[in-house]
Amino acid sequence: MRIDNAVAVARPPDQVWAILGDLGAVSRWVPGVASARIEGTRRICTLEDGGEIHEEIADFSNERRSYAYTQPVHPLGLERSEGILAVNAAGDGSVVTWNAEVVLGDPTHEDQISTTLKEGYAAALANLKEVVERG
Repeated sequence: MRIDNAVAVARPPDQVWAILGDLGAVSRWVPGVASARIEGTRRICTLEDGGEIHEEIADFSNERRSYAYTQPVHPLGLERSEGILAVNAAGDGSVVTWNAEVVLGDPTHEDQISTTLKEGYAAALANLKEVVERG
């Protein structure tokens, strides 16, 4: 299942990247993430309910203002989850894209999990926009 999201942010790309590119600060803008820590190339996000999402970060680039991730550990029991987040200039502001590919461990729950993931990614980008624009 592919999930593509984008949000326009009324701030220059470097200001947006200052938040998005700070891998340990993901709890500032992703709903449900209580904290995050970095261990080598792995980001471990602790959820408000105590669960964890482990993400292998790859292709991190300050120049391109983007990074890729895979999630070998996810509380929803995903078989595979990977994505790319990027910030690009758009006029006087920016556009943040989050493109993800998810394979469910149990396809019988695809409708429910699909809705949860799509809403979660959209909410995270909306929060990122708010955090950045608020300053």
